[in-house]
Amino acid sequence: MAKKNIWFFGDSTTYGHGLRYGFDYYDQFPKNRKPLWTKIVSDYFKSNPINFASCGASNEDIKFRLITQMSKMQEGDTVIIQPTYPTRINVFTNDGEYKPIHMAFGEDSLLEGRVSKEQIKSLKSFTKHFLIDNTDNFEIRDMVYFESIKLELELRGIRVITWNHEVMNEQIRKKMEWKTISEETNGEFDDYHIGFEAQEKFAKLLISEYEDGNTFINPDPDFYNDIELLSFDYHKPLEVMKKLFEHVGRRDICKDYNEIYLR
Repeated sequence: MAKKNIWFFGDSTTYGHGLRYGFDYYDQFPKNRKPLWTKIVSDYFKSNPINFASCGASNEDIKFRLITQMSKMQEGDTVIIQPTYPTRINVFTNDGEYKPIHMAFGEDSLLEGRVSKEQIKSLKSFTKHFLIDNTDNFEIRDMVYFESIKLELELRGIRVITWNHEVMNEQIRKKMEWKTISEETNGEFDDYHIGFEAQEKFAKLLISEYEDGNTFINPDPDFYNDIELLSFDYHKPLEVMKKLFEHVGRRDICKDYNEIYLR
C-alpha cells in the first residue's frame, strides 16, 4: 500500500529556519542536530512529508500555496496549516519579484532600491492605519479562511490540523521550555526561532492535542495575564463562521429578494 502524504504550510517555524543545511547554525553546530518537528509528526502519521512552508511567508502566500496544491491531495493524506502574523503582506517589487514584507517589524529596508520611496511611504501608511489598527480583525478573518479550507478538505477524507502562530509566543515558549536557537548557542546566533532541542517537545504538543481531539490548536488569550491558565483549545474566534454571510446581497434592505429577483 502506497504511503500517504503529509503536507505542511506555514512560515519559517514550519520551514525549519536555522535548522536546515545552509544555515550557519546547522552548519556550525553539527552535534546539536536533531529531527525537525515536521519529521517527527510525519513519522507519527506514517506519511511522506511535503513541505510548502516558506521563511517570512504572509497568510496571503500561505493561502496561495495551499490552494494551488489542494487538487493533488488525496483521501487519507494529512495537512498541517500554520497561519502567521496577519500584518505580513506580499508586494511585487519593480523588478518583478513577489516579496513577503512585515512592515510592522521595520522590514521596509528590504524594499529599498526595489520600489520607489513613494511606494514605501504608502505601504507604511497602509500598515499603520489599516493593518496594525485592525490586527485582531485580520487575524479572525484569516483563521476563518483557513478553517473553511480545513472543513472542505475534511469532507474529502483528508486529516487537517491547524495551529496558530501565537503558539510560539515568548511566554508560551518559556512555559513549555522550548529553547530558541539563541539560547542553544548562548547568544552566538541572534535567532529566536525554536532550536533543535525544542523540536520533539513541540511535536509532542501537536500530537497530544490531536489525540485529545483538538485539531484547531489556538492558545486561550488568558495566558497573557496568567501563564498557568494556558490551554490550546480557544475556538471562540471561529464562532463568526456561524453568522458569516447571514445577509447575502441586499437582503438587509429587500426582504422579498427571492420573490422579486429570482422568480
